[in-house]
Amino acid sequence: MYIRFYWENVKKAETKYYSRMVSVIVVYEGESTRKGVYELSDLGIFEETGFRGIIKGEVENLEKFLKELEARTQTSFLPVSRVVPIEEWFYFSPENFLDIAKERIAKYLDKIKVNETFCVRVERRGMKGLLSSKDLEREIGSHIYNKLKERDGVEHKVDLKDPDKMLVIETIGNIAGITLISKEDRKTFPLIKIK
Repeated sequence: MYIRFYWENVKKAETKYYSRMVSVIVVYEGESTRKGVYELSDLGIFEETGFRGIIKGEVENLEKFLKELEARTQTSFLPVSRVVPIEEWFYFSPENFLDIAKERIAKYLDKIKVNETFCVRVERRGMKGLLSSKDLEREIGSHIYNKLKERDGVEHKVDLKDPDKMLVIETIGNIAGITLISKEDRKTFPLIKIK
């Protein structure tokens, strides 16, 4: 039954331009991730990741998806605790993660203005003992701080609680998703939450 609905959505997506799709990670708190994929199937294309409660998906319109999901969590008790939009994905190994991440984040630095605060959040799934989220946050945060200081000639402030811009990296095994989330996005869409 789940497979049939999944393939129906795949067929629908084949007729659309994939470049218009937006990636998301959905944290599902229900009894089974497979059931979560089924419950979300009319909102986009979703798949299990192999990590309990973690669903990877593609949606056509992020704002519409978030509004619909928010309504469903309140009216039909859909057990979704949070959503992380992803701007791009990359493959990595423990040895090359930092190099690739530093290269990929370069394009996001232009979106951090001179007087804005920032922070880095990394949520690792898999590679336990090989990568440390806290160490990666410090290393990438230091890299961003130095690049912004070099660019602007001033020291940017780090705000770990409520920054203007939050660079987020989510790993699932050996793939990582990266995005930059603004304070406004977090206020507008309550389901966008970062650990």
